Amino acid sequence: MHIFTFNRGTWEDGNPLPEWQDHEEFDDYLNRAGYQTHKTIYGNPDSGHIEVYAASENGTFYANVCPSGDICYEVYLPDFPSLMMFLKDYSSVFSTTSADSALQQILTLQEKLFRAKHGHDGYVSCQECDPTGWKIQERAAEERRKQKAEKQ
Repeated sequence: MHIFTFNRGTWEDGNPLPEWQDHEEFDDYLNRAGYQTHKTIYGNPDSGHIEVYAASENGTFYANVCPSGDICYEVYLPDFPSLMMFLKDYSSVFSTTSADSALQQILTLQEKLFRAKHGHDGYVSCQECDPTGWKIQERAAEERRKQKAEKQ
């Protein structure tokens, strides 16, 4: 894992946390380092995200940053101002991606529901689902037929 400290807007290599032992479970490592295993997630846990953990006693924070969901970076945040600056600068990137993914899933579901109910895609008008749009579409089609007939 790649290890950093973010101290009030300044990035530094390394951090004062104990090293992760071979075959150690992540929750065990967090407990040994003094952090609660309860986390707040910014982003999508299945892809890019940031997990933030609070220390049990000393007021520090630990962030596990996974830009693509598989490679993660350990970031030590020594105090609350550092946490807030870090979240201000970086959490919106992951939250926006997560929101976009959720909206795409909702749109796909709505499209399937519309097709099941109406028997056609939502961008096509029919008399039942959009009577006004249907009339406009029919008038435009009639006008095109007239123009085509006049040219012949």
